[in-house]
Amino acid sequence: MPKIAVYYFPLKALGEGIRLLLAYGGEEFEDCRITKEEWADVKPTMPFGQMPILEIDGKKYAQSSAIVRYLGRKYGLVGKNIEEDFEIDQNIEFFTDIRTKAGSVFHEQDEKVKASKQAELEKNYYPVALKKLDEIITKNKGHMAIGKLTWADFLFAGMYDCLKTILQMPDLDEKYPSFKKLQETVLAIPKVKAFCDKAPKSPY
Repeated sequence: MPKIAVYYFPLKALGEGIRLLLAYGGEEFEDCRITKEEWADVKPTMPFGQMPILEIDGKKYAQSSAIVRYLGRKYGLVGKNIEEDFEIDQNIEFFTDIRTKAGSVFHEQDEKVKASKQAELEKNYYPVALKKLDEIITKNKGHMAIGKLTWADFLFAGMYDCLKTILQMPDLDEKYPSFKKLQETVLAIPKVKAFCDKAPKSPY
């Protein structure tokens, strides 16, 4: 059995999808949650000076998207051909576009600029983008792509609580019930649920 560890902050965000996939795969892994105080010392040991990191038998691998795709292939949570994998990638990259735009505004330090950018997104971008994301999930029977469970669902489920925070939309569950339902579908998988029940709690 390979020795596996996940390094990330004590948050869900970009690390949780990796944890959920490992739980789904029945892997025993060390869940290394690095605090802000520890990060300065840990950072130089990481391939690109960032997290999350998946470590396998002492070798560290970076980039959250690459990690979840690897685990998806490992556990058979992929399409049956390259076109289906293309669709999975397409839809998750659209989701990533939304997340990236939201994150850039959420972390803006200038409050006036932040308010202006948030208002612009709420008026011209979020209504269209979130409606399209809702349509994608509904069309795919409650999944991110190809009408069945894939690694993309785990990425979405792990990121969803953070998404609500950075979108600054506490009523997202009510506006788009398909989002919450997808998250619940993943978290109800027995091995995933067992992991979540024992894992340290984090709001996002």
